[in-house]
Parts: sequence; C-alpha cells; structure tokens
Amino acid sequence: MRRINRIGSALFSIVTIGALLMGVTSAAQAQPGPSVSVNYDFLPYQDFSDPIVMDDGTVIDNASVQLRKTRTALSYPMIFSEGRTVLVHELTYQLIDFRYREIQNPLRRLHSAGYTLIMQHQLSPKWSLLALGTPSLASDLGADVSEDDFSFQAAVVSIRHFSERFSMGFGAAYSSQFGSPMPLPVVAFDWNNGKNLTAKAILPVSFEFWYRPGSRIDLGLLVAGDGNSFRGDPTVYQVAHPELRYRMLTVGPAAKITLTPTVRLNVEAGLIGLHRFEFYDSDTEAYSYDLEPRQYVRVGLQFGQ
Repeated sequence: MRRINRIGSALFSIVTIGALLMGVTSAAQAQPGPSVSVNYDFLPYQDFSDPIVMDDGTVIDNASVQLRKTRTALSYPMIFSEGRTVLVHELTYQLIDFRYREIQNPLRRLHSAGYTLIMQHQLSPKWSLLALGTPSLASDLGADVSEDDFSFQAAVVSIRHFSERFSMGFGAAYSSQFGSPMPLPVVAFDWNNGKNLTAKAILPVSFEFWYRPGSRIDLGLLVAGDGNSFRGDPTVYQVAHPELRYRMLTVGPAAKITLTPTVRLNVEAGLIGLHRFEFYDSDTEAYSYDLEPRQYVRVGLQFGQ
C-alpha cells in the first residue's frame, strides 16, 4: 500500500509541476509587463464514494462535501539579451473553503501561497533551456507557521526545436510537495499547424488542444490536475504532524475570449474524474476519502498583456 501511495504521489507531483510548466510557456512568450488573473471554481456537492464512519461508530451513507476555490496570480515577465533570455516572476494565492451535508468536520478552510521564478534561455536556434523553482506554503493556518508548512518544487527541461511548428523537451523535476522528496522525469511537447491549431502536453498526465476560429476566441480541450499537501493544526486533529494531501483531475472543453486588448475571459467545464483526500500523520496515512465524479465549471479573468 505504501508503494502504491508513493507512486500516486509521484504521479500527482508531475501533474502539479506540469500545470506550472503549461503556464510558464504562455508567460515566457508574453510581452513584457505585469498581468493579474483571478479564477473561481464552481464545484457542486460531491458524494463520498464510501460511507463515512464517525468516531462513535455511526455510519453515514449520504454525506457530501462542496469545495469553493479561488486562485489569484500576479505574473511579471522580463526579457534580456534581445529576447534570448526570459525571466518570469509569479506570485500565487489559493483559498479553498469546505461545506458539508450530513456530517461535521473540522476541515473548513485551506490556504496556499507560492512564488515561482522561471527562466527560459535560447541556447541556439535548435535548443533552449527551461528552468523553474517554486517555494510555497500550504496550511489551514490554525497553528504557528513552521517548516512543515513549506514545500519546494523545481524542474529543468532541455527543449529541442525541430521546426517553428514542433518542439519536444526532456528533463527532470524535484518535488517535496507530497511527502518524501523525489526526482521525477518530465517529457513535454508543443505543436502547432502554423494557422489555428495548437497542442501542448506534459506526459503522461497534462494535455491541452486549442482551435482558433477567430482572432478573439480560442476553443480547447484540457486535461489538468490540481493538488497540494496542507499542514493542519495539531490541536484540532490530535496528532503531532497532521497533513492533508489533496488531489483533483479534470477533463473537459475550454474557451479563451479576448474582451479587450488587456482583458481576457477564460471558461472551463467538464468532469471531475478524480477527487481524493488523504489524511496523514507525518508519512503515515490515517485514512482517505474519494468523491464521486461530478461536473465542474471554472471561470477566470486575466488583466494585462
């Protein structure tokens, strides 16, 4: 069981690093200047896959939970060496609120904040290097902040540009987000048809495909992940090092609509195919819950260049 959990943690570390790398490409190609984005997830109440057994032995069959998620990001790209080197500074903050039906739970609110430094450097017409580092904090903020609240992710990818339409990258990533730090392989590709089709992927877990029918709109299909490891308050959970590992995987259509030269509307919808919570005391799993698949909607606004 521990090996299965470790494999799952490694896979979801790739998911979260993949999400960072997906965002890096867009930021690194942007015009110099800051941008601000705000996203809100409309998630329905989701039933627990298995009955909930309370501390007094009561079994509840119809319990459900709803997450309300808001994410804000500030990004600032800087271009050097006549465009050969791009540095991107990004600050992010995410708030997750929990609401329950039929049960009471002390888990009510989670916070995460991070800073990402990204570098993309053109080594030659055929090769470029992409590197990033992300220290972050994730906690319910119920106790004093300590080193248990922090994690670090990093990735280095060497990219081969075969043409203006296709590139592929290979590299490695490091993450302490889901327990013991571990190195992870990274494979990425970026393709376009030179007109109105693009595809990006971080194999084997993240994928984007986009079609542009007009100058102000892009229609796409996304497979994306979200997850983190949050420290809890020991006085609430009655263990020395309480930790919640949260994972979500979504798939569905998306649209990017340019409202003005500096304002863009982003809309996603689809299916939550995986939604899992694992509760740990240090590296020892205490219990876990899976939620039934449901639909979701994510709406966001981006301001800036």
